[in-house]
Amino acid sequence: MKSESANEGRFTPPDIARAVRGMIVSGELRPGDHLSTIDLAARFCVSRGPVREALRLLESRALVRILPRKGAFVNSLQDDEVGVTMEAREFIFAAMAELAAQRISRSQLADLRRELQQLARLAGAPATTPNEFKLATYAFVSVLYGAARNPRLHQIIRDLSEGVGHAFGHLSMATQEMRQAEYEAYRLLTDAVADRDPRRAGDLARRMHAAGVARATQLQAAIPQAVIEFKGKRRRSGRSEPRTQPVLSTVRNGAVPRA
Repeated sequence: MKSESANEGRFTPPDIARAVRGMIVSGELRPGDHLSTIDLAARFCVSRGPVREALRLLESRALVRILPRKGAFVNSLQDDEVGVTMEAREFIFAAMAELAAQRISRSQLADLRRELQQLARLAGAPATTPNEFKLATYAFVSVLYGAARNPRLHQIIRDLSEGVGHAFGHLSMATQEMRQAEYEAYRLLTDAVADRDPRRAGDLARRMHAAGVARATQLQAAIPQAVIEFKGKRRRSGRSEPRTQPVLSTVRNGAVPRA
């Protein structure tokens, strides 16, 4: 990691946390990678204190795990803490869908259908990237959450999405087939909300969330991960293969890497 002396003193713990999250999303950091506080401090020209705070922020969002006397490591979708976080996100997403079905206004329903049309357009375009589609889903759920009219639940699910949802969400949309499946799920959810059927909306929301996590987990399992020895003395991660480019760069363009 290169020092960035021109930025000395400019990086706060949230800044560092956002940057590391971006490295996870891009594939520069892979599941299992060791996050060296020394290297990160040198990169951002700060002491190790702000780096430790940043890593604790990422741990609170299930993106990393901090092991006593071993350090911080990038989580994967197979890790228990991530699984628990995803379960919580699924439950809240379903609750928000149910509330939206009960409370949505005519103007909000029109907005929801407009965002659905954008999802349809992107799902049908082969050149669409996973990140473009993911951002369009964020626009859709933003309308849905506004219609639910529950600011507390909205904040909680935003916090969850800012962590593992943002870092791993694009994996469930890596191919055009995946994006079309995701669009179809959003279409059915829109129909349930428009019909003001909270039970159906909640059930569809749970199923589409679970299906998305399953797709992302399956794809991530196909990506070569760092080899970490957690027993005994901490050591840096060994690579299962040389990396000449970010592993997930092809995923973001719609290609599925193979182990």
